[in-house]
Amino acid sequence: MMSKRSYTEFTSKDTTSVSIILEHAEDLLRAAKALKQELETYRDAPAVNDQVISVLERHSKKILLTVQLLTQDEASATRQHEPGCRKIQRLDGDHENTENALAALSIPPPVYLTRWTPQDIPSSGLPPLPPVLDPVLEQASLTHSGMTTSPKDMSYERLEWIGDAYLYLMSTSFIYQTFPNLSAGRCSQLRERLIKNETLSNYTMQYGINKRTRFPAEFDLHGRIGGSQASQVAKKKVLGDVFESYVAAAILGDPEGLLRVLPWVKSLWSTTLAHEIRNEFKAQSNLVHNDTSKGENNGDNQKTIKQDLNPKVLLSQAVGAKGVKISYSDVGEPKKDKHTGLPWFTVAAFFNGFGEKNVQLGVGSAISKKEAGANAARSALKNKELIKRLQKKKEDAQKAAELAESAQQEYDNWS
Repeated sequence: MMSKRSYTEFTSKDTTSVSIILEHAEDLLRAAKALKQELETYRDAPAVNDQVISVLERHSKKILLTVQLLTQDEASATRQHEPGCRKIQRLDGDHENTENALAALSIPPPVYLTRWTPQDIPSSGLPPLPPVLDPVLEQASLTHSGMTTSPKDMSYERLEWIGDAYLYLMSTSFIYQTFPNLSAGRCSQLRERLIKNETLSNYTMQYGINKRTRFPAEFDLHGRIGGSQASQVAKKKVLGDVFESYVAAAILGDPEGLLRVLPWVKSLWSTTLAHEIRNEFKAQSNLVHNDTSKGENNGDNQKTIKQDLNPKVLLSQAVGAKGVKISYSDVGEPKKDKHTGLPWFTVAAFFNGFGEKNVQLGVGSAISKKEAGANAARSALKNKELIKRLQKKKEDAQKAAELAESAQQEYDNWS
């Protein structure tokens, strides 16, 4: 039989003393002092470099953790002095006698939702699964409503609803912080990769959470011999829901649950977006390097600025002219991205002008037509031989136009 705890047992953990607040304040001061001491060694550096960035990332984790603890201290102290009883959030049922009541849901503070870096990506395997410290919530997060013995018993459904909201908020924040130059549509696609059923169900299987569930046999979550009566789509959704309910139970199971779950989820998701995170970090590092070298070589600076321009603009500048049309059209068979399952677009750039008709300049693919078109322009610019030939025709056409204009002026003057 599950042990039940009273409201007092749940809320007594929130009690915050001045000594605890002072301890957290001292931790913050020590962390800030350690950061300052290490940064002093780079005081004479001409600009922020990779070493400085590494120092900031290493110390910021400790600083952010202590800030989070102080934020919780403030919230706890405020609740202690609120008039009347504290508001609570019941996770299941409206019964007056329900004893499984928890404090109001914690909201992740922005200071703790920091960007991903390559250091967040585990060198091997998955990060350790945080335990659910509340046995009632742990059992509920793994139990289907059809397996409960009483309508009063909790199941995974409402926990899954809460876990879904937490994962949505955390994934949005991590992506927003990590990819500052990414379009909203592309950010949504990355988020979809993190929170879709396929990803979450894989996490459930990899951690073996499915083997601890209490679900009807037709779902076959334990991998029983004989197959499953539920469709693979339905099974995948249930496994994803179980992961969400487990996340909620781990967060709500104790006052510091959110502190334990946030870094775990961040590290876990970094394994799914490892390629994108490394590429973004490399791009930002190159940007910092380019900024520090401004003024040293004006020619290189102009080259960098040119590389940063929209490739469609560069292509138009290279071969575009009056009477020339560069168009972009879909080519090839429809495909889907292997990571997201979303449409994968292939676009070709075509040239019409100077007597040339429907010349294919280049082809590009991406998860959006806009990005695929840009990749097609990049591909065209790399075709040096073709670009050189069209530029020659452009020069000849411009010379012919200038001669015609000059002749017309002479004729006008003579007449």
